[in-house]
Amino acid sequence: MNTPAALRSTIESCRKCPRLVQYQGALKIVHPGYHCAPVAPWGVVRPRLLIVGLAPGLQGAGRTGKGFVGDASGAFLFSSLYEYGFSSSGDAERARLQGAVITNIVKCLPPKNRPSGIEKRQCEGFLRQELAQFSPSKKAKPRVVLCLGKDAYESVASLTGAAKTPFAHDQRIKLAANYHLVSSFHPSRLNVNTGRLTRVMFDDMFSNIKALLDGSSPL
Repeated sequence: MNTPAALRSTIESCRKCPRLVQYQGALKIVHPGYHCAPVAPWGVVRPRLLIVGLAPGLQGAGRTGKGFVGDASGAFLFSSLYEYGFSSSGDAERARLQGAVITNIVKCLPPKNRPSGIEKRQCEGFLRQELAQFSPSKKAKPRVVLCLGKDAYESVASLTGAAKTPFAHDQRIKLAANYHLVSSFHPSRLNVNTGRLTRVMFDDMFSNIKALLDGSSPL
């Protein structure tokens, strides 16, 4: 298994998916100041919260090179991250993560925000290594993997033995004595604008995550 630094380098140099490489190259011509390259996980060295999304967005990581930084989804997420102590600021573009890492199951920006099944599988090895690095030892403090959206949840669940449990918002699955998987509706503009995901719902979920990390949850 790669070290975090080696894994980051491997992700950033990946060119396995021709469609995504071509798409990012074309976008770079239109938006020369954008990142338009594979996006590695970012955050602290020893996280207790691993946040997993689907893929970079054009105005988010596709532009900034950092997952959930720069778009509406990130703004919604970072408001809660700051409120619950996982970020130094509610402004994603100025924030430093605290006790957390953000990643995506697919590392490259896909057309129409929809990676193919093959592209998800090409990135599965990266996600597997990220989860292995994050998984706590028996004596470690509690840790939580937060999956934003059904796609992220299904990918993580398949690699952690939770695949038989259907996706649901604020679902908490015990993977080990001090290791939990939590799923959430994605904080996309569509989900927020239609009321499928509200601020109260999101903050309640983060309150439950804090309880898991503090050891005060009954799970």
